[in-house]
Amino acid sequence: MKVKKVLKNNILIFSLVTLISCDFSSGLHKEILLAQDYIQEQEYSKAAEVYEIILKKKLSPNLRIKITYQLGEIYSIYLNNYKPALKYFKQVVELSDEPLWQVKSLEKIAEINFEYVQDYKETINAYNVLVNFTPRLQGQDFYNFRIALSNLNLKNYTVAIEQFNEMIQNQGHEYHIKAFYYVGLSYFYMKNWTKAIDIWYEYIKREKNREDIVLTKFLIANAYETNEELKRAYGIYYSILNEYPNPEVVKSRLESLYARRVSRKR
Repeated sequence: MKVKKVLKNNILIFSLVTLISCDFSSGLHKEILLAQDYIQEQEYSKAAEVYEIILKKKLSPNLRIKITYQLGEIYSIYLNNYKPALKYFKQVVELSDEPLWQVKSLEKIAEINFEYVQDYKETINAYNVLVNFTPRLQGQDFYNFRIALSNLNLKNYTVAIEQFNEMIQNQGHEYHIKAFYYVGLSYFYMKNWTKAIDIWYEYIKREKNREDIVLTKFLIANAYETNEELKRAYGIYYSILNEYPNPEVVKSRLESLYARRVSRKR
């Protein structure tokens, strides 16, 4: 983790060096170098303060865009302060007509909203812009997958199922197999246990990751249990007892099911 952060830090410093050549003012040159020194010393708040002061000055459009983007990076990567990060990335989208800056900033906006802020409506808005971008972008499969996940998180289950089904129908889609899992999860949340089980069986036929298969089997057993199909639920729980990450949870479910089955027979 430390190595990764140092690498990100070096990349950010390298990109900041390029800012200096964009303006020949000695005062501005010194301020940018000061911000760079703060970043090297991991004084990220101070670096952000210096760059925010610089933004108040008269700058070339290109330099303003670069510093604004760097501020978004500093706040999101190093300070975990996502409100100003989003503000600066949105400003880049407004300031620049260049596709590269717009795509990079929109991807950051979507990522922050999805992973950290959990604002799924804004996530969908950002990814929809990327999906409809001209020329067509390489990340289409990922963008569509995140849109469907966002609808799932918003409890728009019918919409999510439609979107995941489009991935299922396209065998070349990067998330073709994973889409089966999320269709099943959508039906599970809709309390359609039978449909969820059917879809999950289709998923585990295709999935090669054993850990994902085991976790899905746990959900299948849970759906059977909720649907009062206790014998089937017991059999599946028992089959994953030695593979599930938390065996005590499975043991507890088995004990509970055994007691319920005994009670039924009386």
